[in-house]
Amino acid sequence: MKAIDDILNGVIKEGSLAGASYAIVHVSGYMEIKTLGYFQTHPKKIKNKSSVIYDVASLTKVISTTTMIMSLIEGGRLSLKSKIKDILDRFIHPEITIYHLMTHTSGLPADIPRAKTLKSKDEVLDKVFSAPLISPVGETIVYSDIGYILLGLIIEKITGRSLDEVSQELIFKPLGMKHTGYHPKASTCAPTEYRNDDVYQGYLQGLVHDEKAFAMGGEAGHAGLFSTTKDIARFMLAILRKEFVLSNHTLDMLFMAQEKRVLPNENVLIRALGWDKPTMMSSAGSMVSFDDTILHTGFTGCNMFMDRKAGVGFVLLSNDVHPSRETKSILKLRHEIANLVMSKREEYDEK
Repeated sequence: MKAIDDILNGVIKEGSLAGASYAIVHVSGYMEIKTLGYFQTHPKKIKNKSSVIYDVASLTKVISTTTMIMSLIEGGRLSLKSKIKDILDRFIHPEITIYHLMTHTSGLPADIPRAKTLKSKDEVLDKVFSAPLISPVGETIVYSDIGYILLGLIIEKITGRSLDEVSQELIFKPLGMKHTGYHPKASTCAPTEYRNDDVYQGYLQGLVHDEKAFAMGGEAGHAGLFSTTKDIARFMLAILRKEFVLSNHTLDMLFMAQEKRVLPNENVLIRALGWDKPTMMSSAGSMVSFDDTILHTGFTGCNMFMDRKAGVGFVLLSNDVHPSRETKSILKLRHEIANLVMSKREEYDEK
């Protein structure tokens, strides 16, 4: 995909992006993986390679947490109507359900203020359990890390095991995702931002970029996962081929639009269970099938989408917050790159 390479090499050359790795997969089995630029530019430049592991940030929510929650629902240990208060005693909002957390309609805030000051899991949990509602339950869509932190806690509570243990057994080992998990070897990872505060000083390499997940020891429902493009390509291909770790019925549920809101500025938000749905200028471009596409993004510079009608999946991983989040450039390129991927969709099954 020379056109995609040209776009990415342009921002790499200008210095606003260190490097990137992307994969295109097709239900036929076609898989193309490309790696560009550098996985590190500070304190010195090191050429990128396909084995580099990236902090995938909020892709954690869908690859790991959403899959585990839906597995618990399949097993009858949980339902979309389960109330959070019935599982987590410290939670103070009795009307909020699993469904509300997964569709970001709980009314909880998006984030914890001054997250950089958090030093322990207990501090994070104190903030999470005391978080007020900023809107009535079910009224609005507010993308909430707090909601997904709660989902992670629910997985730990119900299973009695860590997120890393459950996800390895349920998802990563069955799908052959050998380089995916919450606690990678630092030397194999692309560094993200230089952090200099009371909690940590230095480049974050093999340590999660998100401050809340960092304080929680690296395992959280909203962030903390590390992976490679090849592993996520395997994840997408399993979904496209209906060879996933969840039933086909559950997969169909994940692709269904659940909640839609039109904002005052006329922007449209549409949420599936965990996943996002394509809108006019989304990171999945404008050429995908709405009904058959799910997508998600990650703050560190990652995004992925799958179009079941076309049989196409795409993931791009980068450390766009290296050496600083001030240099972020990938956001404005996602829509164009997605359209380039989909413009060639008829060619993939010929390869």
